[in-house]
Amino acid sequence: MLDPKRAPLQKIPMSIKKYIDDNISSPVALIGCRATDPRISLDCCEYDLVIIMEDMDAYLDKYLRIDHHNVELVNIWSTRKNIIATKGMIIVNGLVAHEVFSPSHSLYTNALAAFGKKSIVASLFCSDKIDTFVSKSPILASMWLKISAYRFLEGMLALAGHRPMPLHELNQIRNLEFDEQYISDGIQVALTCIGIERSTRSTISRSSSAIMQLCSENYDKELIIEKANHLVKLGMLPDCYYYLGKIADRVLANKDSLFFNSYSKLIQISMDLGIDAPLIQKLNLELFATAKNVLKNYRRITAA
Repeated sequence: MLDPKRAPLQKIPMSIKKYIDDNISSPVALIGCRATDPRISLDCCEYDLVIIMEDMDAYLDKYLRIDHHNVELVNIWSTRKNIIATKGMIIVNGLVAHEVFSPSHSLYTNALAAFGKKSIVASLFCSDKIDTFVSKSPILASMWLKISAYRFLEGMLALAGHRPMPLHELNQIRNLEFDEQYISDGIQVALTCIGIERSTRSTISRSSSAIMQLCSENYDKELIIEKANHLVKLGMLPDCYYYLGKIADRVLANKDSLFFNSYSKLIQISMDLGIDAPLIQKLNLELFATAKNVLKNYRRITAA
């Protein structure tokens, strides 16, 4: 158990600190890129504030706009159960050292490795779904191929010792280097599955509109679109395309067959899905082979 860091004033704008002091009685800590790696933060990046509490009904997860800052409030009841998300958190309000569990480096590394392995397994599980749908519903086969690719890439980031951060994930992937050539080749296959080369302003505009429908009941839908718009404004089209696909993945992976059958067009537009069955089959085989090899050898994988 380590003494938690206290947030320096420049990390938390005074308007946000005042909101916390005036409205939240439970302990609060800053996580996310604003806490762990502010150098990569963009103007659109939110201040991720976790409210640590025993009564999970006391606050609802919510998105706020305070001055010109984006703020996301998320509830957790135990930092011990959220090792990856709360690693490097900075105390904002109401916490003393004995109230916070700060994981050791080895515990955090082990948690990342376990998450990475789980993500690779999830990628493999998508393969059967792709085979099932490729002839009768290429749209759903293409959807599961993209989901498989996202799982593979977040798994490789975790196995390399990095916490995947959706808005910054493509840039994290660009900076990955592995000694094993088959992994580097697999990462390129995964990016081909996602379709990064298709990232244009018109494609992003169509996907954004569809994702707003998919996320119509999400508390953070405004934040999602603001981030996408900001990336487009900066000319970061591949990053925006990747991010929007990741958001659609987050929603669609939990839907059932009734939803898939009723909203196939919405699914196709939101993830910008192709329906070339032979290409889907080819990419599925290549990604599956790499993921299977990674799972077999993950303890020996070395990031350069």
